[in-house]
Amino acid sequence: MMTTTNTTVFKRMGRIDYNEARAFREAFLRLVTYTVLFIIGYRFNLVFDNVPDGRIFDGYAMAALFCGLSVLSGFMNNMICIGGCLTMLIFIVIKLAISMAIGIITLPICVAYNLYNIVKMGAVLVKSSFLK
Repeated sequence: MMTTTNTTVFKRMGRIDYNEARAFREAFLRLVTYTVLFIIGYRFNLVFDNVPDGRIFDGYAMAALFCGLSVLSGFMNNMICIGGCLTMLIFIVIKLAISMAIGIITLPICVAYNLYNIVKMGAVLVKSSFLK
């Protein structure tokens, strides 16, 4: 017995295209995550306590760490590290340090790209929802 699945059901949900709605949602959730992490870093002020404007640096570092981890996970997501607990701890520390360095550079690019996706996909979703 062979069953076929109509893939247009998954591609279109009513009048709104599923892929554009998913891209809009992902970009929006990333921007919300960056904002929440920036606020947490700004409020706690853990690292740059005695530096003028250190709260801004802490907020940027928290958001950059998440951005760097998400960028780095695209390259090192399925990497297997064989060893004991100490080996895994060293691997995690190195991965966090590398992701912080990458995130400091890529955070403005990621924010601009997500804002661009929100504007682009939002316009497409609004246009497709009002057309009949």
